[in-house]
Amino acid sequence: MFTSDSRRLRPGALLIVALTFTLAAFSSVTPIDPVAAQSGGTVAVQVVDFAFEPAMVMIAPGTTVTWTNAGERPHTVTANDGSFDSGRLDPGEQFSFTFAEIGTFDYVCGFHPEMQGSVMVMAEQAQTDTLEVATATPGEATASDSDGQPSAAAAGAAGPVQNLSPAGETRLAHIHAGTCDELGIVVYSFPDIATYRVDEGEETGLGAVELITGTTQVPLNGLFGEPFSIHIHESAQNKQTYLACSNIGSQPGTPWSETNGLTLQATEQNGSGYSGFTTLRPSPAGGTQVSVVLAASSAATEAAAAEPAPPPSTTYESPTYGYTIGYGQTWEEAENASSNDRDRFVLFNDTSYITFTGAREFGGDPQACVDAFVAQLTADPAVSNLGLATDDEGNPLEGGTEATGAYAIYSHDYTFPDRVEAYTLFVGCVPLVENEAVLAIVQNVPTEQYNDQVEPREALLRGLTLAQ
Repeated sequence: MFTSDSRRLRPGALLIVALTFTLAAFSSVTPIDPVAAQSGGTVAVQVVDFAFEPAMVMIAPGTTVTWTNAGERPHTVTANDGSFDSGRLDPGEQFSFTFAEIGTFDYVCGFHPEMQGSVMVMAEQAQTDTLEVATATPGEATASDSDGQPSAAAAGAAGPVQNLSPAGETRLAHIHAGTCDELGIVVYSFPDIATYRVDEGEETGLGAVELITGTTQVPLNGLFGEPFSIHIHESAQNKQTYLACSNIGSQPGTPWSETNGLTLQATEQNGSGYSGFTTLRPSPAGGTQVSVVLAASSAATEAAAAEPAPPPSTTYESPTYGYTIGYGQTWEEAENASSNDRDRFVLFNDTSYITFTGAREFGGDPQACVDAFVAQLTADPAVSNLGLATDDEGNPLEGGTEATGAYAIYSHDYTFPDRVEAYTLFVGCVPLVENEAVLAIVQNVPTEQYNDQVEPREALLRGLTLAQ
């Protein structure tokens, strides 16, 4: 059984807010079609309730984009950088803007910030190259042709890929549980991930245009049952720098089929300057081929390069189950033990202990794991007033999803020889091996310090990657 000692160690970890998602809170993300246009032309975007269609347009300098409010509510078209703003657009009204400068321009509706769009302005040849590699049919995975250029298959394309070069250091990408705003644990990885860059220079007019490709074992239709997102990191050595993210959302309506694939907006994260779009298609082996096209202005690229890199993270790997945990210098290892199909790893940050225990117990049932831990805590004679914690609206804080398992948050009192203290307990159990093993993640923190530990926990748990 999993054990805890709330008198000495305050073991823990919150499976981040992603574990609190339910299907009722799962909002759909509208797929996008990247649209390209030549200089001097016009591109039309429909403003519907509550999306821009298409959400991504790719144009040459001198092209005009016209937005028409085709919905029944007022909306705006407001650039994130302030370069354009339609003001209020009532149903039927239009707004046009001519883009003279190279760059990527993200925008939102001022009334409904969840409505997001992007205009990627680049030279016409760069548009052709980018759309070619992002929208062609995937093939068998190979690294490169004999001339050192990426093969068509490696870049996810059926024909020759022009103006692309393999990157010296590839990006890192994962499929996380949760959304881009509420990022959860890593549930699917891309073992064959590769990064290619458009040759920089006057022909692109951009600081960087990149194609990131990889294949994951989960089928495309397996990514619609609960919230998932695709997240791009700077590199495996610099996981703490987040570049862009795509929300996968729910399955599109008919007549869509899995063979159609899916294209989603990749939104900028943490001021990286990178945004673009993500394409998902079935792979020949039954998984999902993912291609991410990112672009950034020269100014954004230079600014990112000037920022000091965060210190490298340390990675723990479970010897029995293969999951990994990346953690920075704010955490230190307090315990690391493995025996009898049980791997126990404890981190401490001067305030909170977080304990990870992988074990072949509970028949691999995450809910049974949570229930057993809470029952054990209840049996402790020093524990009293144990009850489910609630949110501001009085809803009990428990739940989970198929990918992330089960969780519960409890409040309780603990009686010491000289005092009684209020504690907040989190216990979450993640499936490791179906019907066999789980990973228990627990924390027991004095309630007065609990809120201060939320962000450190969430940052830590974003570094948890399950074995594939």
